[in-house]
Amino acid sequence: MSETAGPVAVEPPDQPEAEPTAAVSPLMERVTAGVVIVFGIFLLVTARSIELRNETDGIDPRWWPTVISAGIIGSGLWMLVNAVLGVSIERSVEPSRRSGWIQVGITVGALVAVLVLWQMGVSFLVLGPAFLIVTNWAYGLRRWTTLLLFPAIVTLILYLVFQLLLKVPL
Repeated sequence: MSETAGPVAVEPPDQPEAEPTAAVSPLMERVTAGVVIVFGIFLLVTARSIELRNETDGIDPRWWPTVISAGIIGSGLWMLVNAVLGVSIERSVEPSRRSGWIQVGITVGALVAVLVLWQMGVSFLVLGPAFLIVTNWAYGLRRWTTLLLFPAIVTLILYLVFQLLLKVPL
């Protein structure tokens, strides 16, 4: 006669501690959406007030700022609809770490260096790849494709678009 064991209690696996989350504040979400919308409208008004020497009846210096401001207004409206309807979004916040602050410091330092060197006349063709290499290295991207190929391609595309296509000196 075989013994059959009754139900065996199984312990649930160890649950990780709940991560800190930001508190839900519908009023703050609405206010933030309103600020984004007002900022977008301000940008739209200023973009449309850019004075042109010649009307082109096409893409002109007002076009990109107008598109960007429309995108900001659209994002603000989306935020407002989500806030009014109470659409829940993930609110997990990772605690800051020393390595993250170092990465931010390197990024800001590299940006300041690029801006200073650019004002001193160093070419974009040198500064663009150098900035991307430094920031890629800081964020742990160490393969040759991300350190050399990616910066070269991005710099080439930016150079072609701005210098050759739009005739904007870099």
